[in-house]
Amino acid sequence: MTTPTLAIGWDRIRVAIPRVVEAGFAIFVVVILGAVMTVKSDVFLTTGNLQNILLQTSFLACAAFGMTLVIIAAELDLSQGSVLALIGVVAAETMVRNNSIVLGLLAGAGVGIAAGLFNGLVTAVLRVPSFITTLGLLIMARGLAREITAGNTVGNLPGGWKAWWSGEFIGLRMPIWVALGLGVTYHIILRYSRFGLRIYAVGGNAEAARRAGINVTRVRVTVFVLGGLAVAVGGFTLLGRVNVGQPNAAVLTELYAVAAVVLGGTNLFGGRGSIPRTLAGVLLIGVIRNSLNLLNVSSNMQDVWLGVVFVLAMTSQFLRRYLERWANRSEDTAIEVEVEHELDEERRAIEQAEQSALEELQTVESAEQSADSTTEQP
Repeated sequence: MTTPTLAIGWDRIRVAIPRVVEAGFAIFVVVILGAVMTVKSDVFLTTGNLQNILLQTSFLACAAFGMTLVIIAAELDLSQGSVLALIGVVAAETMVRNNSIVLGLLAGAGVGIAAGLFNGLVTAVLRVPSFITTLGLLIMARGLAREITAGNTVGNLPGGWKAWWSGEFIGLRMPIWVALGLGVTYHIILRYSRFGLRIYAVGGNAEAARRAGINVTRVRVTVFVLGGLAVAVGGFTLLGRVNVGQPNAAVLTELYAVAAVVLGGTNLFGGRGSIPRTLAGVLLIGVIRNSLNLLNVSSNMQDVWLGVVFVLAMTSQFLRRYLERWANRSEDTAIEVEVEHELDEERRAIEQAEQSALEELQTVESAEQSADSTTEQP
C-alpha cells in the first residue's frame, strides 16, 4: 500500500472520530458507569433497580424530548420546570373539582400548549430572545402554581388515575411506556416528516431556510408548542407517579433537560441532533443519580455532583466542536493528498506517453534511414 493511500485512509478515520464521539459519548459513559456500579453494588443490576431508573427519569425524558426539538431549532426553553408544576396542579385541581380525569387531562394539555404558544409568539413574532422569554415564563408559571394552590399540594385524585399509572405492561410501569411513546412520536416527526426537515433547516441557517421558502416564524412557534405539549405529558407522568399536584415540583427540570440533550450529542447551537441521542443523555443522568443513591452520597453532595454533570455537558459540547474543526482540517488535508496523488499519476501517465511517442518516432526515423541507404546503393 502506497504512502498517499495510507495518508488518505488515516485522515478519513480522523474525520469519523468526532461523529463517533458525538453519537456514542453518553452510551459509552453509561456502559462504563454501569460496569463500575455492578462491582460496587449488588443492587444495581437487579430488575427492580433498573426499572426504578427508568421510572424516575420518565418525566425528565418527556421534557428532554421537547427540549430536543427546541434546541435543534436553535432556541431554548427555560420555563419547562415551572410550566410542568403548573400543569400538574391545574390538572389535579380540575380532576378534584369535577371528579373527571378527562377534564383534568384537557386542562393540563391546554396549559402546556398555551405556554408553548406564548413562548413561540413572543420569541418568533416579537423577536424577543428565547432565553429572556422563557425565563420570564419560568417565574410567572411558578407564581401561578403557588397562587392556585395557596402553596399547598392538591391530593385526593380520582382512584382510576392512580390505578392506571400504577399498572404494568410487559413488566414495565405505564410512565415508562408513555415516555417511550412520546419519544417515538417525536423521532418520527424529526426524521420522517417534512416539518422535521424544516426544523433542521431553521436551526442550521435560518436565513438560508427563509430564502428557500420556509416560513421560519411558523416553524419556531410550532416547535415551542410541541415542546409545551411534551412538558404536559411529562407533567401527567409526574402526577401519575406522586398522585398529588405540587406547586414546587420539577425544580431545575429545564437544566437537567438541557444537560441530557447536550450530553446525548445534540448541537446546543442548533441544526443537528436526534431523539435517540437525547434518550441516551437522559439515561446517563438517571444512572448517575441512581449510583449516587446506592453509594449513600448525601443529598447536598448529590447536588454538587449533578452540577459537575452540567459543566461536563457543556465541556463535551465544546470538545465535539474542537474535534469537528480538527476533522475538517484533516478532511482538507486528505483532499489535498488525494488530489496530489491523482496529479502524480497523471504526470507519470503523460511521461510514459511522451516516452512511447519518442520511441515510436525514433523507430520511424531508423526505418527511413534504412530505406534511404537501400535506395542509394547501385
